Amino acid sequence: MYGKVFNIERYHYTDGTGIRILVFLKGCTLSCPWCSNPESQSPRNEMAFNANKCLKCGRCIPACPNGAISLKDGEIVTDRKLCTSCGACVDRCFYDARTLFGRDMTVDQVMTEVLKDKNYFVRSKGGVTFSGGEAALQPEFVRECIRRCRLEFIDTAIETAGAVPWEMLYRAAEHAGEILFDLKTLDDRRFKEFSSYPTAHILENLQKLCSAGKKVRIRCPIIPGVNKDQEFISQVIGIAKENHIRQIDLLPFHQLGSYKYRTIGREYTLGDLKTMNKEEVSDLEKLVRNAGLDCVVGG
Repeated sequence: MYGKVFNIERYHYTDGTGIRILVFLKGCTLSCPWCSNPESQSPRNEMAFNANKCLKCGRCIPACPNGAISLKDGEIVTDRKLCTSCGACVDRCFYDARTLFGRDMTVDQVMTEVLKDKNYFVRSKGGVTFSGGEAALQPEFVRECIRRCRLEFIDTAIETAGAVPWEMLYRAAEHAGEILFDLKTLDDRRFKEFSSYPTAHILENLQKLCSAGKKVRIRCPIIPGVNKDQEFISQVIGIAKENHIRQIDLLPFHQLGSYKYRTIGREYTLGDLKTMNKEEVSDLEKLVRNAGLDCVVGG
């Protein structure tokens, strides 16, 4: 069994309890313009080229079997229409200017990486979080990884936006220790700008997870001009209380992933927004805590 993974990161501490390893899976049903992992959205492999690291040595040019790379006016240029993201140029680059996002991994390969950190999990009560993209788009792979983690007594969590069919979501999340459920906006008109699912479907999936007895934590990216207001958070608090959810995390907007758009040939439209600091969401955090709920800012 294979899963399409685009990254594995270690030593996270806000994506579940304790010290965690994050397994990022490729493919997402949403196209949020603030996404800090745009390379996660497509289910296919993607070639990224960071011109700032390129020394124009030209070794990548003959490596491409499709003639997609050339030298024009002293600059290395990649024709995205010809590039098939085969990855042949990656090994020829000595300067890490080229990265292939997406590789097929077996469950055994993922577990080999996970078990390297087992001692950290034991001491910190941490574990593994399956994220994305949308982890529930690969339900059988995630389910089997979780089963294997449970055999090793390793805690598991899955991050989801709920924008998938219920059957896929529950198949992936049934045995996870915790569900990190993202709520972006409750404005259906705005949500449809980057989702083919209505907000009603998202909330229905959230309710079903809670009714099934799953431990759920709500996470809200806070984006100026989209949902940075007390009305939105008050609505989220109401949803949390209705479903007996005890924690809402707030994730202030940042620009850390903005450079990635350029490397995969996409336009980034939020360049004028400033990175938010924790103090800018203090009123929202206070609102959550005053409602008797736990709240973590950042992640």
